[in-house]
Amino acid sequence: MVSRTAWQCALALIACLGMASGAWAKPHRVHTHGDPTHNPYPLAAAAYATVVDGDLLWGRNVDAHRAPASLTKLLTALVVLGPGWNPDAMLTVSHEAAHTTPSRVGLHTGDRLRAEDALLAMLMHSANDACLALVENSAASLSDFAARMNALAAELGMRDSHFVHPCGYDEPGQYSTVNDLLRLAKAAHANPQIAAIVLQDHGAIVAESRSGRVRRLSFSSTNHLLREMPGVLGLKTGYTAQAGRCLIALAEQSGHRVWLVLLDSQKRWWIAHHMLVAAFAAASHGGAARLAGTTTGLAGT
Repeated sequence: MVSRTAWQCALALIACLGMASGAWAKPHRVHTHGDPTHNPYPLAAAAYATVVDGDLLWGRNVDAHRAPASLTKLLTALVVLGPGWNPDAMLTVSHEAAHTTPSRVGLHTGDRLRAEDALLAMLMHSANDACLALVENSAASLSDFAARMNALAAELGMRDSHFVHPCGYDEPGQYSTVNDLLRLAKAAHANPQIAAIVLQDHGAIVAESRSGRVRRLSFSSTNHLLREMPGVLGLKTGYTAQAGRCLIALAEQSGHRVWLVLLDSQKRWWIAHHMLVAAFAAASHGGAARLAGTTTGLAGT
């Protein structure tokens, strides 16, 4: 358990941090939730939320339209895992998938791999080659797959989101919000297959080339918190030029659960670690309910 002194030091340290970043799609008024005198994170990210045991502890711009980067892959995974999912299905990697924008896990044109392995690489390593292999083998086109994504997003109550590219590339018309991404993250983590994958720090898959040569591809999770902080259960990282550095994190300690969404945070890992520490400290001292502002409209509250 974090001492009160350690918590106060962490808050004081964060309070010195200043970060400037603008809204992506259109200007939105800044919404800072909670008592501002107790919120040391006004500029932690362009948009963010910290939710402790269902209460919004700190938040900013939770309804602002922003590029979601690879956080999008959580929705892609849910679509892929829908009716017809076969983890043992063999996927063929196209030239486009093998040469897409990094990050990549190292698939080559013509490689074959199991759908379950592609899902693992997409979620753990945020591998765009694995993402496209999944999408291309499950839909006639990217636009057809995007239509399925938007239909599922609507079912999840993501009313302020629209998706164009399943791997999260910057595309006109692709946007989401902190609030909607919280909804997505909770739905994704409720899926046992996704929850098991995002908890892992290291993984490996097997790819078979056209000539029959088998390669083992090893990789680490892009979520550094898994290696830095006890109780972290995932979930997903993202980065593009428009989105900045993004993160959805879930952690549990001493019976408390914290969700954290950061969109465009210049010091993502430093901020995330200290916000989680402070959130658990607030919860352990009974401060979460006292500090939390209104949660009206916030996903899952």
